[in-house]
Amino acid sequence: MSEIFLSYAHADRPRIKPLLDVFAQQGWSVWWDRTIPVGKTWDRTIQAALDNARCVVVLWSRDSIESDWVQNEAHDAKERGILVPVLLDPVKPPLAFRRIQAANLIGWNGQLPHTEIDQLTHAVSGYLPEREPSGPKAVETQTNPSDGLTYVWIPPGSFTMGCSPGDECPDDEKPTRLVQIEKGFWLGQTPVTQAAWKKVKGDHPSHFRGDLLPVERVTWYDANEYCKAFGGRLPTEQEWEYAARAGTTGARYGDLDSVAWYDKNSGETKHPVGLKQPNAWGLYDMLGNVPGPPAPRSVSGTCRRSGASI
Repeated sequence: MSEIFLSYAHADRPRIKPLLDVFAQQGWSVWWDRTIPVGKTWDRTIQAALDNARCVVVLWSRDSIESDWVQNEAHDAKERGILVPVLLDPVKPPLAFRRIQAANLIGWNGQLPHTEIDQLTHAVSGYLPEREPSGPKAVETQTNPSDGLTYVWIPPGSFTMGCSPGDECPDDEKPTRLVQIEKGFWLGQTPVTQAAWKKVKGDHPSHFRGDLLPVERVTWYDANEYCKAFGGRLPTEQEWEYAARAGTTGARYGDLDSVAWYDKNSGETKHPVGLKQPNAWGLYDMLGNVPGPPAPRSVSGTCRRSGASI
């Protein structure tokens, strides 16, 4: 489940995006998208999210102070001592919460730096486990005996999907939208190597040969069949982008030369996986190294698996 439970009125949904972006930059997972899974009930789904949250951020606004749901969630958080209130509008919170100091985000348009945002993130961080200075880390890694590759546990959370600010993007990456990843999953730490492909599939389709090179000259269907051979599948577009960003919001998750092989530094050849810097969740080569000639266009990927263990 998510680290932070965001309590707000449905009418305020368009206003919460900048705050979600701030939390994503910290690498925090947030439960905010109140979509009830098929076969589940509204009250049980919300209660489960509340029970598992380490911190409850309540957004007080003209609409939320009239919401029984928001007041009940705030009472639950107050009783557990994990309530962090925020003012979106110049209103008085319900009587039981007026003595609790709230972060003042009245009129905030998402611009940073912002003193109240700094105070808010400091308050929230006090309820969450400490992270290493280098940024958010994957919870766990395991070796998949089926292909011999290392897989990384990707925790659930939310992120802004699509064109990053200041980047040049095709139309299908616009407009940006908030996406909630409800369940964590295992993802290959590197692209599938040729050694792993041969172990699972038994053939060798690649043009550039080398056990530690990423496999290429395979179709999407070939790649998906590889993953299905041991109970996995290719990640969805949303899952892949969430994992690649690892809490970042820029056009790249690091300096391009440091994190990727591409036309200006690759020498027009492929390179062994894992030589460049990983992203904050320990995933390598999420950019570069594979796309390009020879024809047919090279396709490489990493497999996604669900469950608590591999």
